[in-house]
Amino acid sequence: MAHAAQDPHPDIDHWLGNHHQVSDAKDGDAIHVFAIEHGTLYGTADNTKTYEVSFGLGPITIRIVIVIDFTKKTITVCVYGKLPFLPEFKIACGSGSLTDGITLKFNFKVISGTFTFYIKDKWLWLHYDVSVLGKHWKGDIKLIPLPYLA
Repeated sequence: MAHAAQDPHPDIDHWLGNHHQVSDAKDGDAIHVFAIEHGTLYGTADNTKTYEVSFGLGPITIRIVIVIDFTKKTITVCVYGKLPFLPEFKIACGSGSLTDGITLKFNFKVISGTFTFYIKDKWLWLHYDVSVLGKHWKGDIKLIPLPYLA
């Protein structure tokens, strides 16, 4: 009896269910947020987690690398931008207290404004107030769950 070949690639619906959410922006547009957690490859795992989150605001794709130390209760964030046909560029980086949150301010020709990262209901949230190529966006996005918080 012949066995059906198993698809070597995971089902995209299953992956999206675990790594994608839709956040409603105040202007009525949906913001699709994609997130992954990076694990320890070698050595022993500690109480630090690294996440990568991406979403789009108009023509720009925002990629955020987040490192959280749950023992020290610190957060380090680097934000990158990508416009069509141009290479990715660093928008801002910063570190601070996980409980107090951090705000990154930036001003480039294509993007300017602030990103504020804060904790609410055991989730890491982003408050954004930015202009991209002359269009303004403002709102809050639920980024990643943090069930490890006490």
